[in-house]
Amino acid sequence: MRLIIVVCCLLAAAAPLFGHHSFGAEYDGNKPITLTGVVTSIQWTNPHFYFFIDVKDQNGKAANWKFEGYPPVVLNRVGWKRTETMLPGDTVTVFGWQARDGSNWAHSRFVTFAKNGKKLESGPPAGNGDGGNTPPVVPQ
Repeated sequence: MRLIIVVCCLLAAAAPLFGHHSFGAEYDGNKPITLTGVVTSIQWTNPHFYFFIDVKDQNGKAANWKFEGYPPVVLNRVGWKRTETMLPGDTVTVFGWQARDGSNWAHSRFVTFAKNGKKLESGPPAGNGDGGNTPPVVPQ
């Protein structure tokens, strides 16, 4: 019986690790993107926050993009305010890296807000998140 309890406790402690992933597992540091669109929704969740924007192509057809970023506690530290900084309907320009599978999913690095021109970090640099000596891309 003790063995079963110990095994269950170890499995429960390891469960959060299954939901987390490295940058390189999902995103391609060689696929930088900069997109402008209208925010459709924001999810202030752990371990990452997500936001979605509608990006129009040259014909006016909108595609919804999903962006991943820092956890909410880190966003707060770098200047984000949950009920003020980004709201549905805001126009934003996002710099980041596209998902390896080429879908409309990306890892965000910077968000620039059309309403005030403010630029904020939204996620770590490509790679291991420490910035490295030479970032793969310099945002514009």
